[in-house]
Order: sequence, then C-alpha cells, then structure tokens
Amino acid sequence: MNTRHVIELAPSGKTFEAGDELLLDAMLASGLSVPFSCRRGACGSCKVIVTAGHYRAKSLAPGAPAPCFPLAANEMLLCQSHACADMRLEIPGWSLDTPALVVEATVLSKRALSADITELVLMPDKPLAVRPGQYLKFRLVGGDSRCFSIANLPAEGDGRLVFQIRRVRGGLFSETLLDDLEAGDLLQLEGPFGACTWQDDAAAPVVLFATGTGYAGIKPILLTALQQDVPVTFYWGGAQAADFYDRAFLDRAVIDSAHFHWHPVLATEGRVQEVALSHGHAWEAAQVYACGNSVMINQARAACLDAGLPAHRFIAEAFVPSGQSGADTLLDNLDQTWEKVGPRYSLDGMLAAREKSVRALAAIASQLKVGMTTGAALEMAAQQLQAMGASHTWHPTYIRFGDDTVRPSREGIDPLRTLRPSDIVVVDLGPVWDGYEGDYGDTFVFGEAPLHLECRKVLHEVFDETREAWLRGMTGCELYDFAERRAVDKGWRLSRNLAGHRIADFPHALFGNKELADLAITPSEMVWVLEIQLCHPVLPIGGFFEDILMR
Repeated sequence: MNTRHVIELAPSGKTFEAGDELLLDAMLASGLSVPFSCRRGACGSCKVIVTAGHYRAKSLAPGAPAPCFPLAANEMLLCQSHACADMRLEIPGWSLDTPALVVEATVLSKRALSADITELVLMPDKPLAVRPGQYLKFRLVGGDSRCFSIANLPAEGDGRLVFQIRRVRGGLFSETLLDDLEAGDLLQLEGPFGACTWQDDAAAPVVLFATGTGYAGIKPILLTALQQDVPVTFYWGGAQAADFYDRAFLDRAVIDSAHFHWHPVLATEGRVQEVALSHGHAWEAAQVYACGNSVMINQARAACLDAGLPAHRFIAEAFVPSGQSGADTLLDNLDQTWEKVGPRYSLDGMLAAREKSVRALAAIASQLKVGMTTGAALEMAAQQLQAMGASHTWHPTYIRFGDDTVRPSREGIDPLRTLRPSDIVVVDLGPVWDGYEGDYGDTFVFGEAPLHLECRKVLHEVFDETREAWLRGMTGCELYDFAERRAVDKGWRLSRNLAGHRIADFPHALFGNKELADLAITPSEMVWVLEIQLCHPVLPIGGFFEDILMR
C-alpha cells in the first residue's frame, strides 16, 4: 500500500501529499510552483529546510554520480528525497505565490514640478517589492505602454509610488492622458523591472549620473546612498536651469550630509562625464550609476572605464523603449510546443536579468587570482552572486581552470586545481534575479600563451557567426551543425555536450527543457541560450561562451 504523507510548506501553510514518489514530483503534481532545474542534486535550486518529519534519500543507479550540492544538517533536496512521514518544510527565498506582475493603482495627487515636469503619486492595490532604481510599465489602451522610473522608496513610506514625468510633444500619455488624470482615477501598472538597482557595497564611494528625468531613476539610489557612510557625488545634466527641478531637495541634502555633493551641468558647460572626470574621483574604487539618454550612458561608461573603473561597477538600465511593446509581438510568435513561458515572463525582466548576469560575471572574473583553487573561486562566486541579490542559481556555477576547461559541465573537476600565471579559465553563471533566469558565460586568459589567446578569439568568432546564421533563419539543429563546421574550419573542435537550452522566468523547466541543438524550428529570441564550447583537437585547452539569442 502506498502510504500518503502530508507535507506542509511554511510559512504559507499550503500542503500537498507525497507517497513513494520523489518530493519534487509530488509537489509539481499538486500544482505548486517549486524552484528546480537539474534534477541531479547539483544545482541546489530545490533545496529546502526540514523543520519537522523524516525522509530518505533517493536510491542511486549503479555507477550514477552522487548529488554534489553541499547541504547543512537540516537541509535536503526535493529532487533527491522521499517522505517517510508527515513533514514541514521551508523553501528559503521563495514564495509559492506568483508575485504580482500587474497591479491596479489609484491616483492620489498630481502637481507641476516645472513647466514640463509633472509629479504623479499613485497608491497600488497591493504592496510592491521595489528595489531602488527600478521602473514600472504603465499599461494603456490597445496594448500600448509607457515606462516610468519610481522616484521614491516605497518601502520607507506607506507604499505609495512617485513618478516624475516629462511632457513630450504629441505624447499619448504625457500630453493627453496625464492631463486628464484626477485623484481617484485608476491605472494598471506592470512590474517592477530594471537592472539599474542599488548594489550593497558599503565601502565604495558612489558617483551618480543623470540627464533630464533620468533623475527619477537615480533619486531612489541617491536616497539609499545617503544612508551609507561613503562619499556620494551626483552630476545632473540639463539644457537649462529649470531642468534641475529638484534643486531644493538636493541643496538641502548637501547641508544635511557632509559627504554629499551635487553638480548641475548645463549643456553649455560640457557633458556630465567630462565634468566628473575633471574632479579627480578614485574611479578604480567607485560604484557608478547612470540613468538618462543612451548617448550619455554610452559616453559615460567609456570615459569611466578608461579612467580605471572596473566594468562591473558601471550600472545602467537595460531599457525597452515605450510604445507598442515588441514583447507583445514576441510572445504572440512563440512556439506553443517548445517555447512556452511562465506567467511572469517579460522582455523587460529577461533583459534586466541578462544585464545583472553580465555584471556579475565581470565582478567574479575580476576577483580571480593566480594561485586560487577552483574550490575557492566557486566560494567567491557564490558570495558575489548573493551580494548582488541573486535568490537562487538555476544551474550550478561552473568555474574551470586549465585542463578542466575541456570537461563538460556535468563532469567532475578537481577543486584543488590552482590558477596558473599562464592559464585559460571558463566561468559559467546561472543566477536567478527577481524571478528571472540569467545565464551568461565566458572565457578568460591569464598570461599570453598563443593557443589560449587563439582559443578565446576563435570561440567568439564561432559564436558571432552562428548567431548571424540564426538571424538568417536557421533551425536549432542547423545552428549546431553550422557551428561545428565553422569550428573545424578554424582548426578547433565543437563539443556537442553543451547544446543550448531554454530560458525564461524561473523555473523554465516547468514549461520545457528541450535542447537548442534538437530544435527543428527557428528559435525565437529571448527564450533560448546559444552555448558554444570549443576544444583543441589534441591538447586539453577549451573555451566557452554563451548568451541569450537576441537581435
């Protein structure tokens, strides 16, 4: 007889029943959205805390590798465990309820901040978990939308949301709908979204850039920075003096905070980054945030990096323009057999997750040191992802030195292998940011060994050429045949063990887990990751690069 056990999930109080099946399978069968990915006990996505009850480990087939994710005494993996009695479990950092993506908000007030800037204050019908620097999408009629930064810290008040909106000539929202809004009117909001969010680095001096109403996205970051005991400097670019519409607050903040300075930069006086560079900041130790027009962001990034700022310390928005959303068209065109996504999937969320993963990879690579063991590197990477706000990793973090770079991801490595002065390194990340999967990997070369440098060069050439082939309409199957030919033509071998995969709102495994190399249709953008792993035909030298397929 298959005895059924009642499993309670804290703190929600929700329950499900489990018998002889794995706890993960029982939970999924009950319709509960549970984090999971690899099902091999390697990624830790389905880790839970056992607060009551007993369980037994899954029986392993002869020769099968044992689960390798490290667990505390009170932790277990749902994919590797069977219930032996009624149990009470907690899933750290995970809610069983799908977070609200669309909320209704009531207009509380509206006032002019300047001749062309309006402050709009809304109260959502349910609290939103907003990170400083995020934005919301205003849903309009006919599928149209507009994105506006949240210009306050809702968590430090009663939950109200403040927006600073510039009137745009002919603008559907700013010149038509906004004028007609009155207290008590209702709006639909989607989000929050955004990768330009506060990074908790208590030791770094903060430099902020904004142009125009980009200030609205910077202000919550500024408010958060002012609570830290570090120097904070803000450069705000505008065409005329009236563009600095929050001058009174900023001037008062200078008086209240001895470590804060701000500089209004008129267009006639130069660019914000030029003024900032003339002030002698210690760029190699700074944390920089930028919000505004794309020209300023690109120029400021280049100038700051040239001045010594590490790449991962320049934080700007991955922004999808307002208007008839390209994401709506994208979702309509997804193949409903192989490209299903979850209820929270959005282009904005996926782009933000990618942006944060790229920054995380740069931060981790910058901390790799000659003499470091693989084990120490993995521990450092876990700490970095946690510090940047990753809730989970949907696949284990892979860091491989030297000979281990030719090994497939599921094959074990030597945790005591050390990084040599002349070496090649692969870093592959799969963090989860605000419920969205980020996946990014790259190869780094220490020293000047010609084969190592050639490996990285050819790796990126093959990736770029394969991506171009995708844009020409190749299917997933054709892409990897194409990549294999290009690798061989360049004197290298493509490893078919890494064959591309799905990506979406976490966990994508709920909606599909087909490999890209087996896909008989042209893959849609923003739901597939192209993976390229190259190996030398004879020597233990390998490289890896992956990124989301996107235009």
